[in-house]
Amino acid sequence: MDSEFNSARTLAYRILASRRRTSFELEKRLEQNGISGEVSIKVVNYLAGYGYIDDRAFAHDWIEQRHPKRGFYRLKRELMVKGIAVEIINELLDELDQEAESAAAIKLAQKKISSLGGSCSFARLAGFLERRGFSYRSISIVHSTFFGQ
Repeated sequence: MDSEFNSARTLAYRILASRRRTSFELEKRLEQNGISGEVSIKVVNYLAGYGYIDDRAFAHDWIEQRHPKRGFYRLKRELMVKGIAVEIINELLDELDQEAESAAAIKLAQKKISSLGGSCSFARLAGFLERRGFSYRSISIVHSTFFGQ
């Protein structure tokens, strides 16, 4: 058991060397490499104790990097797939206010409109923003900003 733990820990270090991961992702990668579930959980807890794995910091960095081009719904979905707890996601998204999402949607809409030669139908623009996870409220603010009313 001790040698399995040591080899699993070494494998975890190699996995984490390529990029930061959530505890869920690391557990799954260890199990894909033949490490038992019990040992992979112990390794994840061990590494979390030393700060090598921090789901809250991972989610914070993820949101900060991707927020300018994605809405809250998409960010939440992406983080849930990565195994981040919903409470952590909601708490971090609550730190950003709705105005930040609306501002990001307006900026992204401006870029889309200019890439299309200055004209774009609202339906096309709304679909573009919806696919990126922006809320209906943010899309309606974009509508009033670019199409009046």
